[in-house]
Amino acid sequence: MADLRKNYVISHGFDESGRLHLQQWLWRSQLGWNIHPAIELSKSGGVRIADHGCGNAAWLLSIASELEREQYSHVSFFGFDVAGVHYPASQNIPQNVKLGILDAFADNIPEEHVGQYDVVHVRVFTAVVKNNDPKPLIRNAYKMLKPGGYLQWDEFDGGSFKAVAPGSNPDTSSVTVAATQEMLDTSLQSSQRAMNLKYSWVGMLGSLFEQCGLDVIEEKRMDVKNELRKAMTDSLLMMLSHVARIAVRDGNMIGTDKNWNELWTKAGDEIGQGVSITMDMLVVVGRKPLD
Repeated sequence: MADLRKNYVISHGFDESGRLHLQQWLWRSQLGWNIHPAIELSKSGGVRIADHGCGNAAWLLSIASELEREQYSHVSFFGFDVAGVHYPASQNIPQNVKLGILDAFADNIPEEHVGQYDVVHVRVFTAVVKNNDPKPLIRNAYKMLKPGGYLQWDEFDGGSFKAVAPGSNPDTSSVTVAATQEMLDTSLQSSQRAMNLKYSWVGMLGSLFEQCGLDVIEEKRMDVKNELRKAMTDSLLMMLSHVARIAVRDGNMIGTDKNWNELWTKAGDEIGQGVSITMDMLVVVGRKPLD
């Protein structure tokens, strides 16, 4: 059985939980929804929604509150991760939200989860998918879905990492992005070496859904909104700093510590002048056939 704890850089600190809250706010602000409007949920009850890699349950709690306001009755929410270090106390969350331990890449999904969910949600697994192959996760999600159920995958495209000058037309900006882009390129190479990461699968996600038996009903790629660039920059810098510590620890950092510190300092100066760090945002929605 695959063990994500051996493959995924997990931070147990409160700063990582804070980053996950920021990430949820960023996605909700960008999209305007938690569940894609094309996903049809019954208002008559019995709906079950699962979230893989749920972290601190920020998405689950947001969608639970949202559906309650929209008067969906008897909806149950299930959050899964390989460790519960960021889970809120069960006494502090609604009774219809349950959090448990489940490896999204497990060789065998427990029978209790097979064919049980109307929606399975996945978000930002770029640092989790190994060997450029997310199909084991997609197949497991397929097994978990009821006939006619939906898989929604929200993802950052790590291959589109870029530094962007401020303004609506960055090409005419007087602010340079060279140091920030060099820092990003170095970080990307180091993380790929440290964690065996590749990102070409992200652009093929819709095709991979189809290979695993899902009918793709939506596939969308977006630039982050200008007003959300700062939030994305803060979130990505927190992630990069954590990955950098792991890469340095394991001897996988490209260049010397001196060069790395110099890169971060120069990039920080540019970011202080309004330079942003962005990645493309993607949403792919697939549906399991009814028969």
